[in-house]
Amino acid sequence: MECFGSSVSGRAAVITLHKKCTDPQALCRVLEEAEADRNIDFIRLRGSDGSFSIGRAVSRLGSFGEKEARAYAERGQRLVKTMRSLKKLIIAEVDGEAFGPGFEIALASDLIFATSSSRFAFPEVNLGIIPGFGGTQLAARKVYETFAKYLVFTGDSAAAEELHAKGILNAVFADAASMHVHVDALCARLSEKSSFILGLAKETVNSGIEMDFDKALLFEQNAFTFSFSCEDKREGMGAFIEKRKPVFKNRWEDLRFEED
Repeated sequence: MECFGSSVSGRAAVITLHKKCTDPQALCRVLEEAEADRNIDFIRLRGSDGSFSIGRAVSRLGSFGEKEARAYAERGQRLVKTMRSLKKLIIAEVDGEAFGPGFEIALASDLIFATSSSRFAFPEVNLGIIPGFGGTQLAARKVYETFAKYLVFTGDSAAAEELHAKGILNAVFADAASMHVHVDALCARLSEKSSFILGLAKETVNSGIEMDFDKALLFEQNAFTFSFSCEDKREGMGAFIEKRKPVFKNRWEDLRFEED
């Protein structure tokens, strides 16, 4: 079975994860293709069959030795690092269970929305293992340390409303249809912004989290200065002064270089 299905809606690539999505490398390739596509501004991740994604079947994990486990974790962590390094915004739309790797994929996204019936968990402790796709680090960065440890130590599932209250989810909706409508409208609003500046902002936030505060401030200062060299800065400020709607043109794809 394929790991996912993909389509394009407006300016967004819509990737639908299957319940037992087990191929991080394939998902990396599709994300990188979307990153290079000038017709795509956003990447929307969805689940299917009442689940966002729960990762590889336990029966398969049980057959792993140390060598296979390391290779699996390396592929999963490459996916998470790819998601955080892309300049285009990744939006997770969770409807159902986001367990194990599914929770990690959601946490690696830039914005996370969910339905009220959705639940999130790191059940690995119940199998005698720990999360391996970056979950221990992503959770601790998204929310305070003690709650992240509670999720990892107990394997208990958390309701969408609880994660929203703790700032992990951006919003919770009654059903998938209303969630998708909301994200449609959000993407339409964000499409009016400079895609280049959105990517620069994402890079600045994600990179700064990994640095000490002084280095993070310098990184922000450099990014802020860089933004003043762009045509979109002149267009945005000019439109504001002239009281008109800006038409932004700068894109990250224009700065991509082919490897030698």
